Amino acid sequence: MNTFRWSPYVLLKGRNDINVFWEKHFNSDSKILFIIGKGFDIRMNLGIKELSSINSTFDIHCLLIEFDEGKNSPSDKYKHYVDDNTRQLKEMVPIIATKKIKLLKDSDRKTRRVGDREAANIINNYSDIEDFTDIIIDISALPRSVFFSIIGKILSLLDNYSFNDSKITKNLYILTAENAKLDSNIIEEGIDEDLNYTYGFTGELELSINNPIVWFPMLGEGKNLQLSKAYTRINPNEICPVLPFPAKDPRRSDKLIIEYNRLIFDEFRVESQNIMYAYEQNPFEVYRSLTLAINNYKQSLFKLGGCRAAISVFSSKLLSIGALLTSYELKGVGILNVDSHGYSIINEDIIEELNQDTELFLSWIYGSPYYIDKKLM
Repeated sequence: MNTFRWSPYVLLKGRNDINVFWEKHFNSDSKILFIIGKGFDIRMNLGIKELSSINSTFDIHCLLIEFDEGKNSPSDKYKHYVDDNTRQLKEMVPIIATKKIKLLKDSDRKTRRVGDREAANIINNYSDIEDFTDIIIDISALPRSVFFSIIGKILSLLDNYSFNDSKITKNLYILTAENAKLDSNIIEEGIDEDLNYTYGFTGELELSINNPIVWFPMLGEGKNLQLSKAYTRINPNEICPVLPFPAKDPRRSDKLIIEYNRLIFDEFRVESQNIMYAYEQNPFEVYRSLTLAINNYKQSLFKLGGCRAAISVFSSKLLSIGALLTSYELKGVGILNVDSHGYSIINEDIIEELNQDTELFLSWIYGSPYYIDKKLM
């Protein structure tokens, strides 16, 4: 029998529903920590703009994360966007602190990715979040490795302290500005050569055991090179590609099958029955599907010594949340993503137009709904 930590779950979609929730949920006793990334993405301030416009008396404390992508990053040419976003942010809310992290570090004639480890240290201990009733992490302008580590660290702190203090009822949310078309207009440059599992999400993949590895790559457009590099690093025995369906574009999964047909079926030798589908706009359903699949593999292979599982996300940040929740709950599941040294915008002229279709999603992953259930168990 499978049990799920996030079942039932709370997911809010769209500005109207999220604004109504915030207006009813927050009050004079609420103290909000809003964690946001400093980036060029036009979606960076959408969430904080909505929150700050509802009620000017909300006690909002903004923690801005500034990340350095290294020398000659392709993203440097969009500094004017970063400056505009930062100026707009300061006009809306006071910034209590700016934390700077390096994503890459040069050592021994080799460039290593350290951003995930540095991100985990942004919140050092429980005292850093003790005074806040609600923590909102907006991942819209944060690199995947950074927000994985931050969310994992805060979740772990809350879990550890909740067992020792029954009065802890803090709420943790993940805010995401989702737009698949806008994502496809931004491409990665300078793919990492030396791949490692995300800090805090290594699972059992780095243990010296010979159990077979089942890999769950979550597919998005234009990731042939990233998929090949991850495949080589993981060296899986079984592959279960995850396609977004249902999706806003009903044919998106079909298009992805066509795009990756040679790579998946000819090179990776994936059996068609291994293909999985996950709801494009519901990270909790993604989490449920991945958790079920991984548990089924472990049970099926139990008498043979079990198996290890790895997840890689080559799709949206919203789907990434599902992978994060799966790895966090199952513990033994590793996350290996292929990061880049920067990004380039394919067509800057259509950014504003594409942004018209951006949707906000609020995933409530810790707090009142789950706290009540836990105490009744």
